[in-house]
Amino acid sequence: MVEFALPKNSRISGGKTWPKPAGATETREFRVYRWNPDDGKNPSVDTYYVDTHDCGPMVLDGLIWIKNHIDPTLTFRRSCREGVCGSCAMNIDGQNTLACTKDMHDVDAGPVKINPLPHQPVVKDLVPDLTNFYAQYASIEPWLKTTTPTPQKEWKQSHEDREKL
Repeated sequence: MVEFALPKNSRISGGKTWPKPAGATETREFRVYRWNPDDGKNPSVDTYYVDTHDCGPMVLDGLIWIKNHIDPTLTFRRSCREGVCGSCAMNIDGQNTLACTKDMHDVDAGPVKINPLPHQPVVKDLVPDLTNFYAQYASIEPWLKTTTPTPQKEWKQSHEDREKL
């Protein structure tokens, strides 16, 4: 089971249970980790019900639906929605994965349990502090480097360069 590094003397408590959406014929329960450093309270887990006929199939779609229809204070990162950038990385049902590529129907029966990444400090709700990650990333410099002078507008790719790729 995943363990989170919480601030001293804090415990995750039960949070608010939001009502099921009116008129929804099929819902999926989401249990989402919530923590706001500004209010001085301990972290909690809020329960939401997502109308699965009114949102996309991915866990990220469910989170966006919650933010748009139930709780605009829910905080998480997202960007490309195609499994490339990694900004929506979180712990879903005990597995670190991307919310944009995780189908909510692939999560076992029962609630979809969503927590922040367990190995990163939490900024707020599902948003991890990536300061250390970016420092490590910069230290290995995983980008292309050139010895030619920087052009005024852009580097042009020759047909020969393109063939190499």
